[in-house]
Amino acid sequence: MVLGDYQNTEEEKIYKILLSIICLYCEDGLLLDHVDEEFKKICGESIPYKKFGASSLRSWLVTLPEIYIVRDLYNREVLIQQSKKSMHIKEMILKQKKCAGKVPHVRNDFRNYNFYQRKKGYHQRPLPEGSFVHASINNPAVNDYEKFSTFCKLECMLPLFYKHQALGDDFFLDIADNKLGYYVPDTGIKQCGLCVSGQTIAQLLQRVKESEMIAPRVIVMIGFQDLLMGNNINNMIYDLKQLITELKNKNARVTLVTIPPSPKLPNSRKIRDRLCIYNQAIMDYSWSSDLKCNVIDMHRIFHQEQSTFRRDFDRLSKVAKNDQYKVFSDYGRKIFLTTLKTCLKEQLEAGH
Repeated sequence: MVLGDYQNTEEEKIYKILLSIICLYCEDGLLLDHVDEEFKKICGESIPYKKFGASSLRSWLVTLPEIYIVRDLYNREVLIQQSKKSMHIKEMILKQKKCAGKVPHVRNDFRNYNFYQRKKGYHQRPLPEGSFVHASINNPAVNDYEKFSTFCKLECMLPLFYKHQALGDDFFLDIADNKLGYYVPDTGIKQCGLCVSGQTIAQLLQRVKESEMIAPRVIVMIGFQDLLMGNNINNMIYDLKQLITELKNKNARVTLVTIPPSPKLPNSRKIRDRLCIYNQAIMDYSWSSDLKCNVIDMHRIFHQEQSTFRRDFDRLSKVAKNDQYKVFSDYGRKIFLTTLKTCLKEQLEAGH
């Protein structure tokens, strides 16, 4: 490939995107096996190297100027770029990463956005030998049943979001696992306390009834799985009322959260109507005479962010189809967590 002969062509644009991605990895280099994966995350499609006459991705990459394939300390092939002409690209990206709150806008025909957040070189490397020692695995545990039993009861009240016990399904579980560092098992049922992946309202109600300890403040977001399963909307509203009643009987102050849009929900008129009815039933509890609850209208907040959220949402809708546990994008997760922090903090400061 000679760049002078391919100005403003598709190959030229893809080449520039690759340069930008490689710059993020600095001296570490980008693993050759991850090149197509990183490109797909940014552009939504694989590198069309066959269109440029190459039989493989590697055979096309070696023809690109300023990009070199070398081997790292672990004998893996990585891509690096070396050129005086391209140094300004690296400097520009590094400056943008240091500017907090500033989002760089890169124009191209491949929907290139948010690539500045995708540096993953560290966790791809295996840990050095001898960097950890599991010294206590085979040691006999101290026989303190009372202490262990108390700990297990307290552990059941996790996860806690700003002094509120979270009760719900995949949304809260996603935040607990990916943002707050709570333990969620990789195999088997994905669960943290009373947040369980794929949980329905009726199942959460049963778990609350069986729970020995409930925190004095709880935040509840449930019903997503019921919508996916096509459960009767009247049954959903009834089960929600029973859940709130049970929590009130356990002397818990309840905050409800409406269900935001998710790429996992089918884009159909019937689903949208049922979601609207259910969210309105949640909102009604903000002025209920006997079961009054605090309410966070997360659906409305996401709707207000639609212009910014739309691109990330559309991209994730393609990825999430084959991922059972992915319910919203990185940008959606950021909105969700920021909203929880703001609203729950205000409640605490107001004495709720």
